[in-house]
Amino acid sequence: MGDCGDVCIVGFCLLTVLIIIGGIVCLIVFLGVVPYQRMKFHVNDASLTEFYLTNDDILHYNLAVNISVRNSNKIERISYDKISSKTYCYGNDLALVSLTSFWQDTESTTLLHPVFQGQTSIKLRGSRLRDFNNDQRDGSYSIYVVLYLRIQIKHAGGGKSEHDYFKVKCGLMRLHLLGSSSDNQTRTGGLFQTRRCKLSYDESKYQSY
Repeated sequence: MGDCGDVCIVGFCLLTVLIIIGGIVCLIVFLGVVPYQRMKFHVNDASLTEFYLTNDDILHYNLAVNISVRNSNKIERISYDKISSKTYCYGNDLALVSLTSFWQDTESTTLLHPVFQGQTSIKLRGSRLRDFNNDQRDGSYSIYVVLYLRIQIKHAGGGKSEHDYFKVKCGLMRLHLLGSSSDNQTRTGGLFQTRRCKLSYDESKYQSY
């Protein structure tokens, strides 16, 4: 009877330890994952005032984008230590710009205003060249903007997480040339609509970090 009781006590202690460890692991996962799930990114406005290709394959462009960054967490602040933004289209990278780092408070929204202006040598062949020519005839283009982020979570108790790396992909479909949000129209004729961006882990840890 005594041996059985000792075994039961040991088993109970082991079970208790496992429950505690499991709870700690769940808490760590919760604190590490949930804050990122509540980060929301949207393109609120975009203006394309220059976009043409010369005979020597030089693309001239001038694109301004307004992106809202929402922290919906109620107890965690977010530090955006490093931010860079890249734009690309038709399989070619156009420009990479650095943005100012910032701390974001709980339940708050921050606006980013990346501007891409310049000229880049690109090669358009095959289907990509056909897509560009078709878009040029329509006067509207499909352009992508990507944010590369190095961020850190500050918890309510004062602790900080390790740095994590994310990328945010925003598609600007059928963006018309020479217009702001009040003039840029989609193929269906409506005004520029706010577009939600896709957040994902950046396993490559982009070199701009």
